[in-house]
Order: sequence, then structure tokens, then C-alpha cells
Amino acid sequence: MRPVNVLLVDDDKAIRSLLRIAFSVEDGVGDVREAMDGMEALELCRSFEPDLVFLDYWMPAMDGASTAQGIRDLHPQARIVAFSGVLDEKPEWADDLYIKGDLPDLELVIDLTRT
Repeated sequence: MRPVNVLLVDDDKAIRSLLRIAFSVEDGVGDVREAMDGMEALELCRSFEPDLVFLDYWMPAMDGASTAQGIRDLHPQARIVAFSGVLDEKPEWADDLYIKGDLPDLELVIDLTRT
């Protein structure tokens, strides 16, 4: 089974670091890349094909909705997870929503990416 490539997009370096550490101990995870905002994420997606994107909503330059649209234009198969402290329901641009402070079951998220 091919490893799942992950893109972490959040302007908070501590959040990105926490997620990177969490993904590093999960089986089936391939390359994990980070972007500090939507513009950087879209630039990265020109040379990197994520299977799974953890995407913050409030960021400088581009919000999560605009970033998600750009990622979907480049990689329509990518599973986008909104990872936010301000959203209280899954937005239409995301496949799933997790609230910051509640670390999701990453094994389940990875498995859903493969289906």
C-alpha cells in the first residue's frame, strides 16, 4: 500500500510541529510537508502531491476556504481536513473538521484517505 503524503497548513508553528510529531509515529505516512499560509501551500502543491491536507481556517494572506479551492484545483483527489479553533461545523470546502485542542485519531484519518 502506498504511503499517504500529508500537507500541514497553519500559521502557528507549534501546531504544525505537534501535528508533524503525531504523524511521524503513524504507520502508512509518507512525506509530511508544512506551509505557514495558503500562498505557501499552493506554491508547495505545484511540486508536491498531498493525499491528506490539514488546513487551518484563519491565516494571513489566504483563508482556508480560498486555500482549499486552490489545492482542489491542483489535486482534486486530496482529502482536506479543516483543523480550526474558530469553526463549529464542517465547512463545504472540507471533507472533515477537527477542532484544535482535540487531536484526531490519525490512524482513522489516514485510513479514510485510502478509501
